[in-house]
Amino acid sequence: MVLGAEPDGGFDPILGWGRYNNPLIQSALLRRAGGGEFIGDLASDWTLSPDRLKWTVTLRPNLVFSDGSPLNAEDVAFTFELARKGAGMQDLSNLAWVEQKSELQVEFTLKQADIGFIDTLAELAIVPSDSYGPDYGQHPIGSGPYKMRRWDKGQQLILEANPRYQSADPDNPLLKKPFFDKLVIVFADEDSRFAMLRTGQLQLSALAPRYADALMEQGNYRLWSQTSVDNRGIAWPMRAEDNPVTSELAVRQAFDMVIDRQQLVDGLLGGYARPAWSIADDLPWGGAVPGWADWDLKQRLLKASELLANAGWLPGADGIREKNGRRLTFPLYYLAGDSIREQLALASAQMARMAGFEVEPKADSWENIYRVMHQAPVLFGFGSLSANEMALIYDSRNAGKGYFNSGYYQNPLVDKALEKAREADSVDSAIAFWQQAQQQISQDVPWSWLVNLQHLYAANPCLYLGQPLVEPHGHGWPITNNINQWRWQCP
Repeated sequence: MVLGAEPDGGFDPILGWGRYNNPLIQSALLRRAGGGEFIGDLASDWTLSPDRLKWTVTLRPNLVFSDGSPLNAEDVAFTFELARKGAGMQDLSNLAWVEQKSELQVEFTLKQADIGFIDTLAELAIVPSDSYGPDYGQHPIGSGPYKMRRWDKGQQLILEANPRYQSADPDNPLLKKPFFDKLVIVFADEDSRFAMLRTGQLQLSALAPRYADALMEQGNYRLWSQTSVDNRGIAWPMRAEDNPVTSELAVRQAFDMVIDRQQLVDGLLGGYARPAWSIADDLPWGGAVPGWADWDLKQRLLKASELLANAGWLPGADGIREKNGRRLTFPLYYLAGDSIREQLALASAQMARMAGFEVEPKADSWENIYRVMHQAPVLFGFGSLSANEMALIYDSRNAGKGYFNSGYYQNPLVDKALEKAREADSVDSAIAFWQQAQQQISQDVPWSWLVNLQHLYAANPCLYLGQPLVEPHGHGWPITNNINQWRWQCP
């Protein structure tokens, strides 16, 4: 089967493996159930102190790694301490320290109250303290339902069932022992995987929307279309010194308004998506749909033209707007080889031209995009089941940190609302503050969100994938989040 991209850093949770999804080889303290609520995985109990600065987690007894070594609080403390020191993808800057209280109990002390820390308990899988090293990601040992048998880099990964896997609740479909004894995961690009599907070489494969209808006409596969919060959007450079064009609010507002998101969904993605308006659409902390979303194209173009004209951007001889000798032009970077991002970038550029923009789509590697993303707009993909991602993208404290707040967005009102959300005594009570932040963000337009993707999978009709969960961003093979439910239904 083909599930997605091969992880650059190997299968190491410290370096980001499993952050969005079931890590397969390892286990986390908690995991999300079908409604987004948390259930125990390695943990049997977890409590928050009244001052909301200490999380105390109790492990299930007699846990072991796939090599037979014990898994206890020492391994949990080691994993979080290693990640806290900055070696990984998790933002643990607010973790003051982690302390092993007993063989089965560990205590996390935060610098400031942060209700979102519970997400980290479900996102950072545990590694063994006695055998972890620089090459761990190449030869991982964990406590998940599978263990690595072989990894031929660039070609395939072979996993086999972990005989020492201990389910937290055998009666919970999400936690049962897996049905399949062996998984062969092939690494292939979009075109190659489609060719393999056409010739019946795969039992399951992630599928690009452009291939879905053609493949289904063959009748050899079943199409699984999974709801996701996996979005695509354009991050705008917000500082005048970085980009004097996109730093203007009227420019961002006008661009945002002339993009016909439904046309992107229907015309480019075959209907396998939905329009996006925030980083977390349809989640409790998501933003609202703007009032102009129901306007027809003529109305939106008129309003966009008005915004630009009032800001001094007037049509030039060739229709491209100008202001003080500067043209309304900028590049739009996207990841080379990604057909969806390419289509979205090209279509957005064409739509924006109607309002007098000159946008030049540019395909490049992440390495090169990283060098220019503070000065040029980039078409990114995000989408998490954790509200922490909203803070990573919009909080001014994260400006310029990695790929997150690449545009250096800063608004004290947003920062304050996010701070109040962190200080809330429960996820439910934090929602009002997250929504407050979203209201201000929608006015500032630091991003133009375009679409939320449906994740498509072509599967052998005999392969039953259970009741898949809402999927986050595609890193880490999200279809495997409920792999314990997968079954083969044919004789």
